[in-house]
Amino acid sequence: MLDSPEAIRSFLREHHVFDTEDAIHVTFLAGGVSSLVIRAESGGRSVVVKQALPRLKVHDEWLSRIERSLIEARCTKVLAELVPGSVPDLVAVDEDRHAFVMRCAPDASTTWKALLMAGTISAHTASDAGSLLGRIHARSAARGDLMRDFEDRSFFDELRLDPYLRTVAHRHPDLADPIAELLDELLTSRICLVHGDYSPKNLLVLPDNSVLLLDHEVAHWGNPAFDTAFALNHLCLKALKFPERAPAYVGCARLFWNSYMAQEPPGRPEIAASTARVLGGLLLARVDGKSPAEYLVTEEERKRVRLLACDFVAQRVSNLDVMFERVVQQAVHA
Repeated sequence: MLDSPEAIRSFLREHHVFDTEDAIHVTFLAGGVSSLVIRAESGGRSVVVKQALPRLKVHDEWLSRIERSLIEARCTKVLAELVPGSVPDLVAVDEDRHAFVMRCAPDASTTWKALLMAGTISAHTASDAGSLLGRIHARSAARGDLMRDFEDRSFFDELRLDPYLRTVAHRHPDLADPIAELLDELLTSRICLVHGDYSPKNLLVLPDNSVLLLDHEVAHWGNPAFDTAFALNHLCLKALKFPERAPAYVGCARLFWNSYMAQEPPGRPEIAASTARVLGGLLLARVDGKSPAEYLVTEEERKRVRLLACDFVAQRVSNLDVMFERVVQQAVHA
């Protein structure tokens, strides 16, 4: 593992990222659940090194194979073709150590999640994020070669379906049937390249207000509704966390969705109903799955999400407008 400064320096020199005589400053970055993430700087240049962890840093036991780093590197190359300028430049890949190097984003960049949590709610960013995802789905759907290259869904299953939806089904046996239907829906439909972690924490807002997409390790050929629901879920969770901002967060969710649909993504007209159904399951997963949202810190907050999500799943709600309205109602009456 690249778990020491000296190992990182040796790795970077081996791959000719920096000159052998350069002094390399290494910083291990916090916040990564599934990978080691390291920033290295030398001679005015900065890169990020990522290496997948075999055991994720969460409370419940959660194992996954480290080969997923190579999927992330491969997806980075593909996204650079599909949506140029929307992912960091890839510098080097080490298949034996399941690690890769990419260029750092500009220093003043901030995750969309950090901005949202601070109450900086930008319609421009929400629209750009939706448009970017729509372009990824629409453009990849026309690339038959990608179907073969991203056929493997095992990492998506290990890191998303199992810890999120199957865990929720186990913990809420009364909802096992509708959740089984969701799993079948996600596994049966295979339409385009799916990112699998399209979250505000993985969208960097750059100094020029453009967005840069990160963390592609569960990318696969599958159902686009997972990505749309995953992104909308985070906006709805923040609305339920901060009731006073709920209308603004849900307004961003609507802008995200409208911008996404403007790109004419594949899977229409079923994409809206499918997104709504998956959204209900993911809302519940972020309170009762293996990766609960860390900012839902009180039982009152978790209960607020749980009650709404359980109803969405049990009733198989498939209308996004209805869900958005009920999120705001649940928040403001908390």
